[in-house]
Amino acid sequence: MFIFYLLLVVSLIDLRGIEELISEGANLTFDKKLEVITSSFLNVPFKKSSIGEENEIDPDPIINLDYMDCVTFVEYVIAFVNSRDIKEFKKHVLSLRYIGGKIDFYNRLHLPDFQWFPNASKNGYISDITFQVGKGYVRRFKKRLDKDFIVDGYKIDSSKLISRDVEIDYIPKEHIFNVYKDIPKYSIIRILRKDSYRPFVTTHIGIVVEKGNKKYLRHSSRHFGAKVTDTPLGAYFSTLDKYENWEALGVALYKINDINGGTK
Repeated sequence: MFIFYLLLVVSLIDLRGIEELISEGANLTFDKKLEVITSSFLNVPFKKSSIGEENEIDPDPIINLDYMDCVTFVEYVIAFVNSRDIKEFKKHVLSLRYIGGKIDFYNRLHLPDFQWFPNASKNGYISDITFQVGKGYVRRFKKRLDKDFIVDGYKIDSSKLISRDVEIDYIPKEHIFNVYKDIPKYSIIRILRKDSYRPFVTTHIGIVVEKGNKKYLRHSSRHFGAKVTDTPLGAYFSTLDKYENWEALGVALYKINDINGGTK
């Protein structure tokens, strides 16, 4: 059944490949779909800015599977596992990326903390499981943004913020290994930095996978091979102590939801 899937693992995937994978995987469990699509994206090259609105502001394609950054990788994964056809896949990508799913540079969810995560949570794509995993180690970070912000030289009105006040539960970096064994497979890992003048504190996201009895972070990063790759999760967490220019705060964890209510 999955000869086609195995071929995709060693090659780059395109929209036609996504469509065939959706068809092939119609009867798979939700977790198996997560494994299929994240594996299929392995080795896709990293590119910081690979998507746009196909217009004068940002001429890049709206959906671009030739390159990915950490956010687009996660967007495509969430969209795939919740889609029954290619039309739904495209709809979910837009819902994850734009306010109301309406394609416009000014509607794009540029800020992870005040836009992307609140939007994904509000629309049911993800659920915060930080407290469930971190328990007594969890701390809460608060940040407010109530003014316009600049993206690539363009001013975005503060009315585009999904939330002006955010509260983020997180596990401090010094306690991550206390709860390491309890981090579920296919969780989204959200890396947080200490507060600064910047309008965000989230600087990276990826998805936890397991191979054998070992956990890995499957992610797209310019610092780890400049492609979608698997990094041993413990080794990745150990790098958080080495962030010198902008100190790491800790991590938050999220479950990817089956919004269609299917079998896990």
